[in-house]
Amino acid sequence: MRKTFAAVATAISLASAPAFAADLPMKAAPMPAAVWSWTGFYIGAHVGAGWGETESTITGFTAAVPGVPALTANTNLPFNQNSRSGFLGGGQAGYNWQAGVFVIGVQGDIAGLDVKGTDPCLVVLSCTAKSNWLATATGRVGAVVLDRGLVYAKGGGAWLNTNNSVNLTLATPPLAITNGSFTQSGWLVGMGTEWMITQNWTAFVEYDYMRFDDKAVAFNVNPVLVAPATVSIRTNQTNTLSVAKVGVNYKFGWGGPVAAKY
Repeated sequence: MRKTFAAVATAISLASAPAFAADLPMKAAPMPAAVWSWTGFYIGAHVGAGWGETESTITGFTAAVPGVPALTANTNLPFNQNSRSGFLGGGQAGYNWQAGVFVIGVQGDIAGLDVKGTDPCLVVLSCTAKSNWLATATGRVGAVVLDRGLVYAKGGGAWLNTNNSVNLTLATPPLAITNGSFTQSGWLVGMGTEWMITQNWTAFVEYDYMRFDDKAVAFNVNPVLVAPATVSIRTNQTNTLSVAKVGVNYKFGWGGPVAAKY
C-alpha cells in the first residue's frame, strides 16, 4: 500500500512540475542600445544674426551729354565705410559620412537677409548698405563626442547680394542720388556643434566668417540731378560678414538600418 501511495505521489509531482515552472518569473532580455550614426542625407532650417562692414571707394566716373564726347576720369577716393547688422533665416541640405569617431560632409545653404546699416558719407550724404541674400557651399570635418554629439569646422565658398544707396540728406524728404545691387563671391570659415536628439532629428549652433572679393560696380546718378547729362560713378566694393545661427536638421535613412549594441 505504501509503495502504491509513493508511486502516485511521484506521478503527481512530475505532472505538476512544468506548470509550476511556467509560473516562475522570467528575467527580461536587456533592450539593445542604439548606435548613433551620422552617415546620410539631411535637410533643415536655421535662423540667426549677421553683422559686417561694407567699404566703398570711388574709382572714376563717366559723364555724357548729347552731342558732346563723353568725359571719363579715374580717381581713388575712399567714399564710405558702413557697418551693418540684422537678422537672417533660411535652409540647408547636405550629406555626411562617418568613419569611427570622424565625420566628413558637404553642405549647401541659402538664406534671406535683413542685414543693413546707414552712415554719413561726404558730410551731406547718407550711405545705406543692405544685404539681401546669402548662399554658401562648404565642406566640413568633425569628431563625435559624448556618443550623440558632433563638433566640426567648415570652409568653402560664399555668395552675397547687397544693395547700396546714396541719399542727399539736406533735401526733405532725402533725395536719392544713386542706388544699385550687386553680388559678390568670397570664402567662408566656420565652426559649430550639433547634437542628435533622435535617430532622425539634430540641432546645431554655428558661427561663420566670410570675406568677399572686391567688386567693381557702376552706379547711375539720378537723372533729375544731372539732366540732360547722364553720369555713371564707378566704385570698388568690399564686404565682410559674420553670422551666428541655430537650426535643426532632419536625416533621411541615415545610412541604412541602425545597428544595436548590448
